[in-house]
Amino acid sequence: MKKALLTTIMMVMTVLCFAQPKARAYIFDVDESGPTNVRNAPKGAVVQRLPNDYEGGFVVALLEVKNNWWRINPEVDIYTSDAELADNMLLEGSKSGYWVHYSVLAFGISGEKENVVRKGPSMKAKPLKIKESYWNKNELRPLEIRGDWIKVITTDKRYTGWMPIDRICYNPIIRCP
Repeated sequence: MKKALLTTIMMVMTVLCFAQPKARAYIFDVDESGPTNVRNAPKGAVVQRLPNDYEGGFVVALLEVKNNWWRINPEVDIYTSDAELADNMLLEGSKSGYWVHYSVLAFGISGEKENVVRKGPSMKAKPLKIKESYWNKNELRPLEIRGDWIKVITTDKRYTGWMPIDRICYNPIIRCP
């Protein structure tokens, strides 16, 4: 009896550990030809579409990455145009997970922006020299996660580097101070 209970507890804890989001990002699909596709696998079938004409924004939790495709949590937060969390929706239509390409995800930097993006995943790594004014026109897209660090590329693809995950600003409406 004790062995079965212990096994069950370990299984639940394993699932919880692997299902925890590593980071959050908002949908930032610059392709205005239609909604953002959510797929059942990397390059898989489209199972849901998020409208790009919504006057707010969608925030997703990033779970894992495979070849530039992020598996996201099926619960999506919906923000209003007033930058407030309005509601959430549950993605449907897939038994194998929900995936979006990194090119439709973005976030900003919370707090001081100087010296945040670095050449490697460590505070000891050399910071990239990026002017403060540059951030007014560019966001970051997630590429990979290593521990408490996330590899990012700017939306104009000019800079690639690493930043601490706790510095992510994922509000889709306002730029974090």
